[in-house]
Amino acid sequence: MKTVYFKSGDAEWKYELDDKEHEQIIQGIIEDGTDFEEMLDESFEILRDVSAMDDDELDEDDQIDQTISVAFIWHYFNTLPEDQGRIEGDIVVIEDEDGTGVSILSADEAIEH
Repeated sequence: MKTVYFKSGDAEWKYELDDKEHEQIIQGIIEDGTDFEEMLDESFEILRDVSAMDDDELDEDDQIDQTISVAFIWHYFNTLPEDQGRIEGDIVVIEDEDGTGVSILSADEAIEH
């Protein structure tokens, strides 16, 4: 199970993705030759947008975008070289109060704080 926690202002949620679905999504992203830096920015933007919606506002496309974004963010930070900020395991994404960026922590590190 892969888990990404997201906090933006008052919005907080936890998204879990099973390992098989995660692998299928990541395999497709890699096969497409996706630019990882561009996709990372897009993934954060999608999470910001989705977190601002009520559950009844989410349509199927929003849910698919959210699932792909979560899978990608988990994969991205778990495969970075150690000297570039690699995180092992589940991820916590906290949007800056002014909306200009995000802080990324391992779930274990966030629990310690």
